Amino acid sequence: MTKTLACVLVACPLLAAGVALRATAAQDRTPQPGQPTQGRMWIQNRGDAEAVPVSIQHMASEAPPLRVQVVGTPTVMIGAASVVQARATRQPWEYQEVTIPSGQNAASILNAAGADGWEAVGVTVTLQGGTLVVMMRPR
Repeated sequence: MTKTLACVLVACPLLAAGVALRATAAQDRTPQPGQPTQGRMWIQNRGDAEAVPVSIQHMASEAPPLRVQVVGTPTVMIGAASVVQARATRQPWEYQEVTIPSGQNAASILNAAGADGWEAVGVTVTLQGGTLVVMMRPR
């Protein structure tokens, strides 16, 4: 009797764990833990006022072509061509360093650089007590 009770007490949690594993969503199951799941997206516009722009970035060159389903009559036509050629290009950047001496108003110096299109991307404190700001902007 004790042996049977012990077997039942061990079997119940194992059975519950197995059922819980089978009940996980397909998106949570991957061949190896830590692998990314397959990305899927559904965009449904219910009218002209709800149009959602979509930008696809960093797509692998060996990835299969995207399947797009257009329902209804599209309002945008791209000439007579059914294939649009696109080419990915890299954005060239230029960088500069701005040193702000200690005691100086950093906001005024950075606002002046920002008016010329520069963005702060890195900050470090120098040994002389000032602040070095690395800035970049598109070429």
